[in-house]
Amino acid sequence: MSTRTPYKRQGDDMDLPTGKTCADCVHCRRCTQIFGHIPADEVCDFSPSRFREAIPAKRGDEA
Repeated sequence: MSTRTPYKRQGDDMDLPTGKTCADCVHCRRCTQIFGHIPADEVCDFSPSRFREAIPAKRGDEA
């Protein structure tokens, strides 16, 4: 498997929020497995962008 340079922000409506990458999105797993994205990408291929920030799961022992 080859590696590639992450897609960087282009200044349009497909850019992810500043400081966010595909790894921060709830759809990351699907997009990396099916559509060839990598977690470091900073743009979304879906129009309009379907970026939705993933909320970290809380462990049962945390208060």
